[in-house]
Formats: sequence, structure tokens, C-alpha cells
Amino acid sequence: MPPPTPALASVSETVRPHVQGKFLFAGDEKLYIRGVTYGTFRPGEYGSEHYDPQMVERDFAQMAANGVNAVRTYTVPPRWVLDAAHRHGLRVMVGLAWEQHVAFLDDKRLARS
Repeated sequence: MPPPTPALASVSETVRPHVQGKFLFAGDEKLYIRGVTYGTFRPGEYGSEHYDPQMVERDFAQMAANGVNAVRTYTVPPRWVLDAAHRHGLRVMVGLAWEQHVAFLDDKRLARS
């Protein structure tokens, strides 16, 4: 695998990933996802499921310094978390609440061979 990618410096350097064959690319460069899960946390003093902004900044800085380039959340984060991720060059894969969890493989009609 190639060495970790440095943090993105500006919005203009953020390129939306796209699929080419079986790989993800950002522009003309193959995109290797080095991701971690972040959250969900116990609601804090103000009801937020994320730590205070200083802790998120520190966490994201450490992640970026250690080669992480993507963060997965279980819930939709507030805008300030997305902004912090962007400042540190982290892409965010946002989890969405889904009330009708379907076990596709448990239902023979839905499972493919």
C-alpha cells in the first residue's frame, strides 16, 4: 500500500471519489481508504453525541498524523464535526438511521445465489 496521504489543505483539493473498475479514485489517483469508526458517544452536557470540539480536533489531528484518511460515523454528525474532519483531510462516511433493518440473507426471496 502507498504511504499515508497528507491532509487536504483546502476545499479545492477535495475531489469527490468515483469508481473505476473495482477501485475508488480521487481525480486520477487511486484512493486507498484507511478508516476508523468514530462514535457514537454518550450524549454530553448539551445533548450532543460527540465530545467537545477541542477533543474532536485533537482526535482528528492524531488520526491524520497516523495515516487515517476516513472516518465512519453511526449517526449524522453536526456540521462542526464535518468541518473539523475536512480541516484534517479526513473523508466522512455518514451512517444513517434505518428503522427497517432487513436481514437480506435470512430471506430466501431477497438473497441471491
